[in-house]
Amino acid sequence: MKKKILSIISIISMLLIWQVIACIVGNQQIVPPITDLIKTLIRIPGNSDFLLSIAYTCLRMAAGLVSALVLAIIISYLMAKKEWIRIIMNPWIVTMRSVPVISFILLALIFLNSESIPLFISFLTMFPLLTENLYQGIKHIRPGYKIMGRVFHLSQTNYIAHIIYPQIQPYLFSGISSAAGFGWRAIIMGEVIAQCTNGIGGKMKEAQLFINTSELIAWTIIAIFLSWLTDKGVKSLSVWKPEIKFIKATNPTINIPDFRLRNEIRLNNVSYYFGPDNMSFSLTKGHTYMLSAPSGAGKTTCLKLIDGTFKPAKGSIEGMPEYVSSVFQEQEILTHLTAKDNITLTLSSFYCKNKAMEIADKFLKAMEIEELAGRYPSELSYGQLQRVSLARALAYPAPLLLMDEPFRGLDKELLQRIIGTIKNLQNERGQTILFSSHNEEEADLMKAKIVFIRGRGNEGTS
Repeated sequence: MKKKILSIISIISMLLIWQVIACIVGNQQIVPPITDLIKTLIRIPGNSDFLLSIAYTCLRMAAGLVSALVLAIIISYLMAKKEWIRIIMNPWIVTMRSVPVISFILLALIFLNSESIPLFISFLTMFPLLTENLYQGIKHIRPGYKIMGRVFHLSQTNYIAHIIYPQIQPYLFSGISSAAGFGWRAIIMGEVIAQCTNGIGGKMKEAQLFINTSELIAWTIIAIFLSWLTDKGVKSLSVWKPEIKFIKATNPTINIPDFRLRNEIRLNNVSYYFGPDNMSFSLTKGHTYMLSAPSGAGKTTCLKLIDGTFKPAKGSIEGMPEYVSSVFQEQEILTHLTAKDNITLTLSSFYCKNKAMEIADKFLKAMEIEELAGRYPSELSYGQLQRVSLARALAYPAPLLLMDEPFRGLDKELLQRIIGTIKNLQNERGQTILFSSHNEEEADLMKAKIVFIRGRGNEGTS
């Protein structure tokens, strides 16, 4: 409320200062009084070509913004993916951003017809801003989220809407807001200098030729109002959150994965560029295994080799199922979704919305956090987030469950209850579990066979 009052006071003071200057000058053609401006603002919308002028400028703005945004998305993606493309594009973007708009307009007057100049100028103005912002957004996408989306087989729609979009959203709308502000000025400047027959700039030029200051200022106010509306529209769009897209309940083509392995999983002399060398061990149906090794010896690397995040530098992994569930070392809980939605998202490729929510409720209860279902990650402690991660992995239908130090942040009594729940589920479903830990008590509670990783080489199973 206080901000609105201050804004109103500021506007009133501007109007008063203008009126005082008009009285001092005493020439309404040079500095028209406020009353003349108001009359002109009321009269202009009644002109037969008013809406046509607004439409031409708005269409040029929309076409420039959309074309700049589409190309910026493509170029920024390629720049983030290939360093050589970024090196090639950087001088072009810096040049477009640095050259004064008037220089582009004067050059365009030589080569283009007057009606296309505003659109061309708006594109050149907005494209570098959008590209730089989107490039920064894409570069800051968290790799762990992308891995999580792949491991849990998110649909392309949900992957873009809930992995990619939320992370680039601040950069995207910051870029659009800045680009739109510059775009409006560039388009109207282009219309004025190119003397377009239609558009706000054309009307401003016409008013200037006939020394009609009231009409010139009135059209300026209209242009400012349209720019303000655009900014408000961008801000409204920036708070939109996409919904999770679930399969239809009647979809007959979806096969829910079995929880039991069909084949034994075998690692045959598997090595990566770092971590342990020549890993060889097997995982059989319905058993639990624990990777044991000092910190930095390669437990996480081993799990990433098995889930497909890393490809072996040598050796092979045989018998891998199509679907794997995972508790990640960094949790990878999406910050824009509630605890429950983080679970239902990973179920969306297999279940309709009602069924996915029912399963999510079941596993939130199993992890003793059902009362936290509607909370966002920022409202949860580390231990609570760990249980959300466990609930998500247990809810996901897969014959192999990989867990990277899954019981961190749990006190002893809670640990025993959670492990008891996991073992009961395993006995019921026949799922194979491989987890990493430094704690042999966890191995005892999980009734796990221990896979030792002792530096590079010397692995074994007990």
